[in-house]
Amino acid sequence: MISEEYKKQIQALHNKAFGSGKELHDQVIKLLDSNTVQTVLDFGSGKGHMSFAMQQRYPNLQIISYDPITAPIDLPNKVDMIFSSDVLEHIEPEYIDQTLDKLFSIATKVQYHLIACSPAKKNLPDGRNAHLIIEDPKWWKSKLEKYGWKFTFEEIVERDVQRKDKILHVVKYIVVLHNQ
Repeated sequence: MISEEYKKQIQALHNKAFGSGKELHDQVIKLLDSNTVQTVLDFGSGKGHMSFAMQQRYPNLQIISYDPITAPIDLPNKVDMIFSSDVLEHIEPEYIDQTLDKLFSIATKVQYHLIACSPAKKNLPDGRNAHLIIEDPKWWKSKLEKYGWKFTFEEIVERDVQRKDKILHVVKYIVVLHNQ
């Protein structure tokens, strides 16, 4: 679900500061505190900081880290929960439907996605923005609705961020979906 050319592009980004998040969102904590989740796939785990944070806080969980560059494993057949944070917008547009199909076939209970809906701060070495899919939350919601899962949490976070000589308007769509 990723081209070899794109793999080379994101490899260059991973060699820099990329995939450094490690703060668990309140909704993730709520889901994991519920004790209904035993297995989590950290999809697009980057350097593994979120996987590590989850494992530290929840040592009895089985956390599976997948990243096409840093943890290129075969995806599991089934997990209770899919976790992705700032990942889906990095998928090549021609593979987004196939990727979502795969995630919805693997997850049995719940999915958490934080999706950036604005341009990334970084560009790929070939000059493209690192966020290959820049769409608004409505677009993403329509992509996710077709799977028939229940939307149990949705939040749109918008803020302005000062970067060097310009201000970036950042939009993130956070969603929790439960299998009905």
